[in-house]
Amino acid sequence: MEGMIEKITKWLHNIAEVILLLIMLWITFDVLGRWLFNHPIKGTVDFTELGLSMVVFLSLAYTHLHKVHVTIDFVVEKFSEKVQWIFECVINVIIAAVLSIVAWSLVMNSQRLLHSNTVTADLYLPVYLFVIIAAIGTVVFALSAVSHIVAYSKKIININKPIENKHLVSNESRIQEVVNSNES
Repeated sequence: MEGMIEKITKWLHNIAEVILLLIMLWITFDVLGRWLFNHPIKGTVDFTELGLSMVVFLSLAYTHLHKVHVTIDFVVEKFSEKVQWIFECVINVIIAAVLSIVAWSLVMNSQRLLHSNTVTADLYLPVYLFVIIAAIGTVVFALSAVSHIVAYSKKIININKPIENKHLVSNESRIQEVVNSNES
């Protein structure tokens, strides 16, 4: 499950990077068009608004999964490692629950936007499509929180158990085989 979530978050993050690049190019050409030809590109505001929302919703899961977001942990870091893991589990349960509600709300909102035929002002793009994409990003974000819940739960359960390294055991047996073959 973790590998699949990793691939999906990376894929969504790459899409967000492309969208951000397109926004940058669009705004650059819009400014140049205004300055050189006194004619801006139609739909710049629409594209920028929708694009930035897509960048945010498609990047959040990747940011959370790789823990590259800003955290304030000066209180939590004073506790033992096990207590910190428990805090992380609880926080991720809350995150997953809230994001599930947000995703459901986005889906319901997209249906209302679809039935009301809501479109953007300049480009006449259907808004519900972008809300559905935001819902997908939110679901993947919730799944990344669930992935953290599983990982921290495993750490909490296995804290007092010695971790077996199967690769190390197999390497030791290979070394023993080599030593035995050299002796004969």
